[in-house]
Amino acid sequence: MQPTPIIGNTGPVFTQSNSFGLHISAVYSDPRMANEAAVGIYVINKPGLVIREPELIKSVLIKDFNRFTNRYGRTDPHYDALGSNNLFFVRNPQWKEIRTKLTPVFTSGKMKQMYPLMQEIAADLESMLAKERPANEGKYVTDIKDVCARFTTDSIATIAYGVRANSLSNPEAEFRRQGRMIFAPTLARSKDFFVAFFLPKLVSLMRIKVFPDEFSKFLRDTIGHVMAERERTATVRNDLIDVLVGLRKEAALEPGKPHLANDNDFLVAQAGVFFTAGFETSSSAMSFALLELARQPELQKRLRKEIHEALLEEKDGKLSYDKIHSLEYLSMVVDEVLRMYPVLPFLDREYQSIKGEADLSLKPYYDHKLENGTPIFIPIYALQRDPKYWTNPNLFNPDRFSAENRKSIEPMAYQPFGLGPHNCIGSRIGVLQTKLGLVHFLKNHFVRSCPETVKEIEFDPKTFILQLKTGMFLEIVNDRLYDANAL
Repeated sequence: MQPTPIIGNTGPVFTQSNSFGLHISAVYSDPRMANEAAVGIYVINKPGLVIREPELIKSVLIKDFNRFTNRYGRTDPHYDALGSNNLFFVRNPQWKEIRTKLTPVFTSGKMKQMYPLMQEIAADLESMLAKERPANEGKYVTDIKDVCARFTTDSIATIAYGVRANSLSNPEAEFRRQGRMIFAPTLARSKDFFVAFFLPKLVSLMRIKVFPDEFSKFLRDTIGHVMAERERTATVRNDLIDVLVGLRKEAALEPGKPHLANDNDFLVAQAGVFFTAGFETSSSAMSFALLELARQPELQKRLRKEIHEALLEEKDGKLSYDKIHSLEYLSMVVDEVLRMYPVLPFLDREYQSIKGEADLSLKPYYDHKLENGTPIFIPIYALQRDPKYWTNPNLFNPDRFSAENRKSIEPMAYQPFGLGPHNCIGSRIGVLQTKLGLVHFLKNHFVRSCPETVKEIEFDPKTFILQLKTGMFLEIVNDRLYDANAL
């Protein structure tokens, strides 16, 4: 595409009329590019590629992954140790080492062990909703995203750190206040993320931070205290802190060897990205699901019916780990929400040449070889709304993900958590947390549109994740569906 002098093809992002992820999706969806496998752009003064063709996407994420192991974006390793050392930004080979060490936290067995802790927070969500507006008492209109973020903040704090954050009982609790700070749509945060993702060579000069000073101090103090207590009491919770404590012990047993865990900021960094990614992804999916269900009440009734029947089959108003995974329509709803509203609307990668081997060619699409350091962008949002792969893509329709319809989905056109070795390590926990939140929200409550509800979806251009420009207000109605029928 034709660039603008100095700022290249980042004009809408530079002027904050669009976020970069959605701007990349606009490049993908430009009618002039409909028959192209890839589109050349300039990220400021750096030539890059927006990939459109599924086979090329597969090459980047899976087939030729060894040439695309790093993100293009980065943060200052000296000024922002927590940002640069975490699994999201850290570069290979450290990325591979960290990924291998953290993988045990996310096995099915560990998730099953964490599930009762998540259920405790889900019960807190029920209590909070009932307390805010008991049955048959007036209107209860609120920003549903805030409610969901308080739930996921408390859930992540307990399953990752063994800490009771109490955001549901106190909206200004410290964990919630710090979480809001990370993704606040401010000019300063917009600048930080713009430089981190698109001017990575300037991160040190401009002292770019992913984690602000206050959040970094809060996290260092919190994780330091929790790890010290865990080591002192020898308590085992099968959570992220256990893994970090194990890494520190492993390093202590080999004092003569270099070990990442000798750096306390390395350990805190992993805890930081787990928290920020964990609460935001699930709260986004959960709140957008409720918004779409409010718009289509018949779908909400169908989902509540499935949840209600399952709860009546189980004991004490809870669903077992296996039972919640068996709810087909709930899975379809969550999958469709993640299609329409992927929290990270794009993926970025950096091409790396391999010494002694020819550079990767774009044949048979183009007679062009990639150059070392080329930024590659995959527009997740546009792929997941492309009418080539999805009928009526802007309509919320969970039936796309029925067992029969799944067979016809183009794999590269659905990747809300990425694909391949660099996919989101916590995706299964994120999905489980979203499902559990929806189950306990809809157990005795439903949502409906009200005068304050947004009529048209408009995303905030100042954030790199997918967020509404305004609040997500809905009316919450307590009809005691489960409680009235479980007596």
